[in-house]
Amino acid sequence: MESLGGSYHQTTGDDIPEALLQFAEAENVTQIVLGASRSGRLSTFLRAGVGHRTIQRSGPIDVLVITHEHAAGATSSLRLPHPSRATGPRRFWTAMLLAAITLPGLTAVLVLLAEHVDLAFALVLYLLTVVVIALVGGLVPALLAALSAGLLADYYFTPPVHSLRVERLSDVLALVVYVVTAVIVGIAAGTAARRTYQAVRASAEARALSRLATAMMHGQDLPTPLEQVREDFGLEAVSLLARDTGHAAEPRWYVVASTGEHPPERPYDADVESPVGDDLTLAARGRPLSGDDQRVLGACEAQLGMAYSHGRLAAHDAESGLRATVEHTRASLLLTASRDLRGPLSTADDALSSLGAGTDPEETRLLAAARSSVGRAVQLVSDLDELSRLHAGALDLYLRPVALDEVLTAVLDALGPGGHTIQCRLPEQLPDVIADAAVLTRVLTASAAEAQRHSPPDRPPRLTAEIRGGQVQIHVEDGADETVRGAECGTHPSRRPDSLTLRMCRDLMESMGEPLEPRAPAPASP
Repeated sequence: MESLGGSYHQTTGDDIPEALLQFAEAENVTQIVLGASRSGRLSTFLRAGVGHRTIQRSGPIDVLVITHEHAAGATSSLRLPHPSRATGPRRFWTAMLLAAITLPGLTAVLVLLAEHVDLAFALVLYLLTVVVIALVGGLVPALLAALSAGLLADYYFTPPVHSLRVERLSDVLALVVYVVTAVIVGIAAGTAARRTYQAVRASAEARALSRLATAMMHGQDLPTPLEQVREDFGLEAVSLLARDTGHAAEPRWYVVASTGEHPPERPYDADVESPVGDDLTLAARGRPLSGDDQRVLGACEAQLGMAYSHGRLAAHDAESGLRATVEHTRASLLLTASRDLRGPLSTADDALSSLGAGTDPEETRLLAAARSSVGRAVQLVSDLDELSRLHAGALDLYLRPVALDEVLTAVLDALGPGGHTIQCRLPEQLPDVIADAAVLTRVLTASAAEAQRHSPPDRPPRLTAEIRGGQVQIHVEDGADETVRGAECGTHPSRRPDSLTLRMCRDLMESMGEPLEPRAPAPASP
């Protein structure tokens, strides 16, 4: 209360409305909000409630009375009506007990007043009793009560009394009409009771599904609709469980959402278990559910499953959006960095080229190493720029049939003098491939340059092509053996599968719809 800018006060008094209004006047209150009275109609008739008395004495102060679920006349419970309350054995035996008590009691009273009671008056009272029994227990108790009442009326109020014989035809007709009327009224009353229950049940089901649909429409979290399900069915606790599909031998479950005290954590710990989908289960603890409750619960399960799926999709979309934003930001930064580095590296390359060969062997070696490093940096910046353009969606692709022999010739020419050292093993007839010629040439050139850079002089890199399953597979392998390759992976970042060059080549190939997979080379033949 204080966190919202208000204050909490308590006031006492023998007259609640008077004490409340005195405090309101002392604090200059202009409006009072009260809850509706819980008192029933009889209590309200005998004495007005607090709200009514406060309104009468409030004067200029506004008094607002709001309703709530516990107010008089409001729905006392949100749970669905149980079938046994209208048609179950409990009501049947209640009606039978009522008949066993009321019929003998009414007969005893009428016998005491026999001088003032005739057959017609007795039959009317018996008919009223049968109607009450029919409303309580339905048709069968009403029929038994009607027949029993007819026999009692014949025995005690039809001449000759204390006998089941009837002498007058009018009395026979009166008894027959009474029994027929009692049966008809009993049937009508029992049918009305069932129809009333069905209407109340249908209204409660519609209200439950409407509340759940409203919660789904407003995008509320799963605990809120689960709490509504718990209230509607009168359960103690409800859990939505998901199965971990990674453990097929022994299924493992985890709680997606729950409500209530001590919610079940596994399906076999619950009193009510109902699958929502292949990997979801609604588990509840409390009373067993009837067939009608199970039917309504099935409709609720469908909405809960949809809410769970929508929640996962929303979380995935949010994660994808965040990932796309991060990727776009990173691509922009990489593109800016590559453009900023291009100028200084070009200047350094020109400066090293103008220094000449050098006179001292050590100086010559250092200059060559510097030129190689700067050239490598220039190539990395170029790869970085290409990768940034690809991630930013600025790379235009033109897929068409491409002659593979022409692409391989362009790759060897782009490698310069080092391209003549690559061992090529190609089939005699190379089919055309669907690709972007410039992008494919770029990928093969970068891959061959990487393989050439890490191959010893006596073992040049290899470029092979083969046709498998209607596809052309191109393999680029360096000449280093497996021992040297494993030792150099830590010192040469470009040897790692996640190096910039390999990542650029992989992304370029994936942009054309084809994979690029690093693999261990076959052992060299002795």
